[in-house]
Amino acid sequence: MVDDILDNGGDKDIRTAFLDVLGPQNGTKVFDAVMKNNPSFAPNITRLQVFDAIADECAKQQIYVHLDNHVSKAGWCCDEDDGNAWFGDTFFDTIKWKRALGYMAEHLIGAIIQGKMWPNLVSMALRNELRNSANRLVAFDVNWKTWYGNMTSGADAIHKANPDLLIFFSGLYYDSQLREIFDHDSVGRSNRNDIHFDRSKLAYKDKIVLEVHDYDMDESNCTNKRTKLTKQAFAALGPISPEVQTVFPLVMTEWGFAQAPDQYQGPFASCLRDFLPEKQVGWMTWALGGSYYIRSGIHDYDETWGLLDHTWNNWRCPECIDRGLAPMVKATLGS
Repeated sequence: MVDDILDNGGDKDIRTAFLDVLGPQNGTKVFDAVMKNNPSFAPNITRLQVFDAIADECAKQQIYVHLDNHVSKAGWCCDEDDGNAWFGDTFFDTIKWKRALGYMAEHLIGAIIQGKMWPNLVSMALRNELRNSANRLVAFDVNWKTWYGNMTSGADAIHKANPDLLIFFSGLYYDSQLREIFDHDSVGRSNRNDIHFDRSKLAYKDKIVLEVHDYDMDESNCTNKRTKLTKQAFAALGPISPEVQTVFPLVMTEWGFAQAPDQYQGPFASCLRDFLPEKQVGWMTWALGGSYYIRSGIHDYDETWGLLDHTWNNWRCPECIDRGLAPMVKATLGS
């Protein structure tokens, strides 16, 4: 969206955007539904104005906003062959990516000046689920040195535009591995010198938050899962030790399961339901919405992992909420 705005003469209204992506019939249908359910929207409302409106409503509902840079070319995420996997991938232009991070951070400053303040905005993420790319022509090697150079320069762009924001750093391998960020090992070498993630040298040293994802449902032993998660990510919480050089705040920004009774009672969800409150960390579950305008070429796609049903009016699985996630929220807030 940001590339479209900056390269093609500015933002466009959502009707045009829907027609471009969904076609005349489905685009018009979706646009009409949006206008019906949001009577305050002007017919020519733009995409960024919708962002502003959503943030404003979230503020009224006392919900924080965290902006996530998910993909460079919109589509279902994530695979190694989707062109969004690694720096320099088919659609992952690193120069435009940094430009977009700065643009969105600066847009929020502009919104404040114009009286559309996002008082509930707290953070921006750099990139979702970095991973190996199936594209063998990718210019940048998949390693921690490449990660370090690009992620710190991306964070520079955010901090320069909006120094108040927390900045979320994801790791490697679909954001399952963070250890090289906080342990004593180097993330690479430059001019024969080791490179370490030394946040004391960064202008935003007190704004860094690490994020981790977990969808490892193959591990049915909770003790093993706890050990693995601690080694790969949660040791970042401390204490300082020979294996942990620097401590960071940490949030599990994605985990989830199909909304069905057998799933929330399964070993994966049951383990995290105890582990995350015990670690006193924040967490976000995938996903809230019950359907998509389009996903993988299918219009009005049903999201079986969505907390809400297809119409977004009710819980998809009330039992999963009442006996699973609601007690977990209570335990987290009480920890």
